[in-house]
Amino acid sequence: MQTIRRVLFVVSIYKPNMGGVETSVESYCKELNKLGIATVILTKRFPLNLPSQAQYGSTKVFRVLKPESDLDYKNTLKELLQNDELKADIIHVVGVRRPLPLFALLLSKFFNVPCLMTFVGGDVAPGPIWEEHKEDTINSIQQADAYSAYSSSIINDANNLLTLTKPIPVIKTGINLIKIQKLPTKKLAQKYFLCARRLVHDKGIDILLNAFAIVSTIFPDILLYIAGEGEEEHNLKTLAKTLKIQDRVIFIGTISLEELYTNMKGAIAHICPSRSEGGGNVNIEASACGCVPIGSRIGGIPEYIKDNETGLLFESENINDLSEKMIYLLTNPKDRDKLIKNGLEFAKNFSIEAQTIKYLKIYSSITNSKDFKPWSKLTEDLYNEIKNR
Repeated sequence: MQTIRRVLFVVSIYKPNMGGVETSVESYCKELNKLGIATVILTKRFPLNLPSQAQYGSTKVFRVLKPESDLDYKNTLKELLQNDELKADIIHVVGVRRPLPLFALLLSKFFNVPCLMTFVGGDVAPGPIWEEHKEDTINSIQQADAYSAYSSSIINDANNLLTLTKPIPVIKTGINLIKIQKLPTKKLAQKYFLCARRLVHDKGIDILLNAFAIVSTIFPDILLYIAGEGEEEHNLKTLAKTLKIQDRVIFIGTISLEELYTNMKGAIAHICPSRSEGGGNVNIEASACGCVPIGSRIGGIPEYIKDNETGLLFESENINDLSEKMIYLLTNPKDRDKLIKNGLEFAKNFSIEAQTIKYLKIYSSITNSKDFKPWSKLTEDLYNEIKNR
C-alpha cells in the first residue's frame, strides 16, 4: 500500500471549459487538497487561445497542443519529461481520448508510478473520436495498471471496444452536497424548466425544444432556460424561432457551478434529453438541489435517475413522451414533491467525500507494471526517449 501525496489528473479538456468531467475533476482536486494531497492537471490546449499554464485554487494546470505529426509527439513528450511539477504518486486519466492516454502511460513509466484510467462515456463510444488514432488509444488503455468507470453502461461500452483483463469498478461522479445546501434558490415570477448541456447534437437539445413547444401550448407562461454553449447554438435558436417559442426559451450561455445549482433549486425540473450519455452527473446534481431530473432512457442515465422514484425517464428521441413527463410535473405537485424528497436522499450516495475515498483506495492498492510494449515505430522512439534519460 503506497502513500499518496500528489495526484496527476490527465483530462482531455479542462476549465474554463465546463462539463461533467471538468466539474468532477475539479471537485476531486478540492477534496484531495482538503486531505492534504496535492493535485496537478495535464490537459489539451483547447481552445488554442488559452495559455499553456493556469492556476485554479491549489491546482496547477498544464496545457499541451494536440500533436499531429510524429515530431509533435516527440517534442511534446520532451516538454513533459522536463516538467518536474508533473511528478506524482499516481497518474489518473479521466476520459481516454487521444492523445493524452499515451502521454499518461509514458509518464507513468518515467516516474515509475501507477496509471489509472477512468472511462467516462463518450470516450469509449464508436464514432469519429474513437476512430482517430485508435491504435494508440487502445494500446495505451490496455497497458494501464487499473481502470474504473462512471457507470455500468460505460463498462459494457468499453468491453465492446476493448479486450481488458482487469476488473472495472464503477465509481460514480461525486457532488459537493454541503456547497449545494448553502446556495440560495433562484426566484422568478414565472415557472421554468432548466437544461444545462453542451449545445451539441448528442445532447439532444432539439428534442427538448420540440417537446417544450407542446408543453407551452398548454402552459403559455412557462419558460425554458438553456445553459451552455456549442456548435449547435445557432441551429437551436433558429429552431426555437421556427417553433415560435423564442420568447419563452432563454439561452443563458455558460454559467458557473454556483449559478447552475441556484437555477436548479428554482426550476420545476432539469431536463437531460441526451441521445448518448455515459453517466449524467447533472441528474444527481439536480436531485441534490431539490430539482426533479428528467432524463432519456439511454446509456448510464438510468443509473443516476430511479424512474418514478427520484425522477422521470423518457424514451430517447420521443418528443411526446418527454412533453408528457414535463406536463405531469406541472399538473401533479404532490407527486413532484415526493420525487424531490426521494431524490434528496438518493443524492447522499454521491457525496464527493465518499467517492474520493473510493479512488484513494484504488490509488493505494495498485502498482506500476514497469513494462512498456511499443506497438509502432513512434511509440518505440518515445519509449527510448524515456529510457535514455
